Amino acid sequence: MVLPAIHLSLNAQNYFKVVNFTKDDYQGGNQNWDISINGAGQVFVANNAGLLSMDGAGIRLHQLASKTIIRSVACIGDKVYTGSFEEFGYWKPNGQQTLEYQSLVTATVASQLKNDEIWKIVNHDKAVYFQSFGSIFCYRNDTITRLKVPGPVLFLLEASQRLFIQQINGALFEIIGDVLVHLDGSDIFSDTEIKAILPFGQDKFLIGTSSKGLYLYSNGHFEAWNNTLNDVFKTMKINHGEQISNAYAFGTLLNGVYLIDQNGTLVQHIHTGNGLQNNTILALKADMDGNLWIGMDKGFGYLWFDSPVEIYRDNAMSHGTVYTASLFRNELYIGTNQGIFYYQFNEKGGFTDKKLLPESQGQVWFIQEIDGQLYCGLNNGTFIIDQHMLKKVCDVSGGYNLKKIAANDGEHMIQSTYSALALFRKDNQIWVKDHEMGGFMAPARFLESDFLGNLLLGHSISGLYLAQPSPDFDSLLKVIKLGPEQGLDFATNKVYKVDNRLIVPSGKQLFQWDAINNTFVEYQELEQQLEGFASATSIIQVTPDKYWLVKDNELGMFEIRFGTAKLLYRLIPEMYDLNLVENYENITALNDSLQLICLDEGFAVLNLYRLHRIPEVNKAPSITRAYVWNNPEKHQSVTPESKSFSHQNNNFNVSFSTEEPVGRKKYFQFMLKGIDQNWNNWSSKTETSYNRLPPGNYSFLVRALTVKGMTTKASQVDFRIRMPWYLSVYAIMIEFILLVSLLILLNINYKRRRWRLSEKLLKQENERINHLKEQAEGEIIKLSNEKLQSEIAQKNLELAKNTMAILRKNELLINIKTELDSQKEELGYRLPARFYDSLSKLIDHGITSEHEWEMFDHLFDQAHENFFKRLKAEFPDLTASELRLCAYLKLNLASKEIAPLMNITIRGVEEKRYRLRKKLNLPSEQSLNDFIVGF
Repeated sequence: MVLPAIHLSLNAQNYFKVVNFTKDDYQGGNQNWDISINGAGQVFVANNAGLLSMDGAGIRLHQLASKTIIRSVACIGDKVYTGSFEEFGYWKPNGQQTLEYQSLVTATVASQLKNDEIWKIVNHDKAVYFQSFGSIFCYRNDTITRLKVPGPVLFLLEASQRLFIQQINGALFEIIGDVLVHLDGSDIFSDTEIKAILPFGQDKFLIGTSSKGLYLYSNGHFEAWNNTLNDVFKTMKINHGEQISNAYAFGTLLNGVYLIDQNGTLVQHIHTGNGLQNNTILALKADMDGNLWIGMDKGFGYLWFDSPVEIYRDNAMSHGTVYTASLFRNELYIGTNQGIFYYQFNEKGGFTDKKLLPESQGQVWFIQEIDGQLYCGLNNGTFIIDQHMLKKVCDVSGGYNLKKIAANDGEHMIQSTYSALALFRKDNQIWVKDHEMGGFMAPARFLESDFLGNLLLGHSISGLYLAQPSPDFDSLLKVIKLGPEQGLDFATNKVYKVDNRLIVPSGKQLFQWDAINNTFVEYQELEQQLEGFASATSIIQVTPDKYWLVKDNELGMFEIRFGTAKLLYRLIPEMYDLNLVENYENITALNDSLQLICLDEGFAVLNLYRLHRIPEVNKAPSITRAYVWNNPEKHQSVTPESKSFSHQNNNFNVSFSTEEPVGRKKYFQFMLKGIDQNWNNWSSKTETSYNRLPPGNYSFLVRALTVKGMTTKASQVDFRIRMPWYLSVYAIMIEFILLVSLLILLNINYKRRRWRLSEKLLKQENERINHLKEQAEGEIIKLSNEKLQSEIAQKNLELAKNTMAILRKNELLINIKTELDSQKEELGYRLPARFYDSLSKLIDHGITSEHEWEMFDHLFDQAHENFFKRLKAEFPDLTASELRLCAYLKLNLASKEIAPLMNITIRGVEEKRYRLRKKLNLPSEQSLNDFIVGF
């Protein structure tokens, strides 16, 4: 639950804190008609959307089945009675953190309540009264009766155990028993509405009306209460009244809530200008601590009186951002980014009469009392404030701070500024600038000195420097940038003096300056006592031995001396809606009781005296619900009797609350031992969850932060998430045996697989070798065949050449013989026959040379191995001449080519071919050439 911001005015002292709840906070309607509180401190609000219940765990909305507006509510015993349109009844807890409704409207009551609403519910004389504008019903001993009324009535009001009701546009009546008794003299109210009747001493009542102001009723007499506020009440229209101790609160329709004392004097006026979110007040209810709940036309709120934190913001004249403050001679001076404002400090401890100090406009860095004078550092120099006037003591721009430094020749004051260090000396009891120290011409926001007189300077941007002043402080002899060599391995420009030691925070731990060895060392001795504040980022000294440590969104006030630290108070700014100035956090002790906190807008005052008056409550938070689950729809509660759960239920949810007053913000820290190493950060959440927890034992602890800023004892719930069955001891043993067996089987199987694989690889290798051998043999055969084919081709070429040579020779010889025969025929006897015959024989011998045939036969047989043998074997009747013809046909020679070779005519060749066909028994359709070539 997130609570909205607070806005207060400085028109009067703020003794209160307003906490507003919007409809976004409670998820209901705008208007809140009535408020009631039960004995346990739970708050119930009648809202447009239903009944709101509020406790330390948050706000819940409960709705009627009809979802009608609830106009009235009253907590009586363990029941919560409500009234709405044509309906009234009560709500009771059902044990599951919700409420169940029981209607009291019978058929008879329904007929009497038609078109009417219940506006008031009053517990009186062991009966519960329900009042509408037309009826009053009395619920006593489980029986409902209707009171007889003189006509339409307004509001049922109880005071000092007496019950009153006004007739609309009429007189006032008192209910005695079941009878309405007219009060004499009350006809004076016929032209107004009585909205409140409150006890005002013994047998005396204070009456608030809508348009005639306040009246007193005593001993049967009514009289107007003449006081300064009556005219205001007549105008602003009282709508509700409530007694708070010896004071009275009146809620108006037009201008918020007025608090008056028994003398009619205004104590406080609370309105939209100083905290309320709406000025139309519909309901008021005081709680058991004397604080006030306020129902409004828009939301509701909680008015916390005597809050230890008072917030000062001025909507009419803004402070701007506050950086520094000082209480000086009974006046409060505030330094802001807009100038210096001052206030009168009154006898009640409040600050009033705000004024701007003349000529102080602009950024103010410090206001500090030194030796009875008030010094302040501004953009345009450093001044003292005297008689509400500024007197310049240093003309160097931007005076960040002033520090006293002990030296051999006495005390000095050194100031860090925007551009240099300035040395101050006393002149007529006033510290004034003497000169600027050379050697460090840069802005230094932080300035401290060690016991050797060296200065540690925090440059606004570049980090920390160590400066050694000259003996007369005229200048700086040496300036060193501090870094990892000096143990400073993180970026910072902050340095503080704590318990006479120079401390530098890293945001994770604290380091102290070792002036002898010029190095930083971890300050473990102090860290262990800081209860989590070792991770502070800023340290603010408010008294010689009291310091505020700032970390994240949390502040801790410590008493630190002689190396010992004690936490005095823990403050979460969000609890009081405080926004400190980031990186410029500052708190000033105004006196022993008041601590002023500088804010982004305005300032706040922590009243330690008021804080100490708050009763100490150190009760541990209540763990309202804890359960584990696997399915969100089905969960198992964690109880002392049931705290061991299946590994499947490994999601853990827990809700918690505290008995601190409901209207105040509550903060919790929690941790789950077994998961968290440390406490979580403070949070306003009232529930948390952890998901997917591994099996194991767990302890959930939660503690709260009290209003006094201390932690309560921790509440604890223990539970265990069991190991899954397969991770139990016996299961692990069985699983181990099975695993070993499995490993053995796997090993055996592995060996078998390796043997099979070896066999397979061996087989594959043999097959590969055989394949390679076959490939090699095939390659050899191929090469042999290629060689053979090459040789055959060569033989065929030689055979062809030989054949062609014989063919050409024979053709030539035949031509020669033909020419010889022609010459013989032409010459006759002139060519001698002897010469002719010899020459003719010689030509014939050349044509039919046996040597050439043998050569041809040899070459032919080399090219066509065993051709003649095969042919002769299959056709033994073939003659030599026919075999020769077959050879010529094998060479695919034509008849005209064969004729010269055989020394016969072409016709002779054809005849030989014919006879050969017959001997070969070739059918007529088969070609002789094809047969011989393919043989």
